[in-house]
Amino acid sequence: MVHVLGSDVHVVTDGPADAPPVVLTCGLAGAIADWDAVTELLSPRARVLRFDRPGTGASTPSPQPPSARREVAVLDAVLGAGEPAVVVGHSLAGLHVEAFARLRPERVRGVVLVDPSLAPPGAGRPFDAGAVLATALVRLGAALVAARCASALLAVLGRPPVPAAAVAELAGYADLVAEVDALRRAHPLPDVPWWVLTAGARRSVVAVHESMAGLAPRGVHRLVPEASHMMQLDDPAAVADAVLRCLPELRTGR
Repeated sequence: MVHVLGSDVHVVTDGPADAPPVVLTCGLAGAIADWDAVTELLSPRARVLRFDRPGTGASTPSPQPPSARREVAVLDAVLGAGEPAVVVGHSLAGLHVEAFARLRPERVRGVVLVDPSLAPPGAGRPFDAGAVLATALVRLGAALVAARCASALLAVLGRPPVPAAAVAELAGYADLVAEVDALRRAHPLPDVPWWVLTAGARRSVVAVHESMAGLAPRGVHRLVPEASHMMQLDDPAAVADAVLRCLPELRTGR
């Protein structure tokens, strides 16, 4: 457990202690188990850190309301001291990871956004916030259905479901998008590998993800057409490959 902002955050670490760190962070109501297959592919050569975000899984709720800055503090605590990490965020956590990269550029070696929530440049401004929120909530709703399935599995395993944290994050989604968009105007992204992975091939989603990849100096956008929104379950190799492309010394076996 790592204590941060009044919450005890449950962290699981796999792989060699002296290997480059990779942090995997879940989307809406996600679970550590969502990353099992990705971890299996990465842990022989990377130190993989997974965690339950506040109020989910084995982590206690935070007295702080959901926000990008809260999640940056959580990522800081999970990573601890040491070398920069490749940070991977699924769905809603893509916004948390972007905020972390902007506020803690020295701690980031690369970023992989796994079918991130839709937040194109300018999404937090009043003139287009409504349209972006409506589209994004459709995808977040799909994630919540998957999360309920995961919660049912956790209940079978003797762990409680986690709807309260998910509801709070849904309620605060527009504020999160506005917060991250404000950070975009004040804090540039670091010059590191920046991968945006899109599940399926819906034109509207592809266009937004392309614009999100274009925010970074070394942004790359890749389609994973056979995967659903839960890409880490459907095609863990695609996620692991993007991570390894941020760690070329591991990819070449050095």
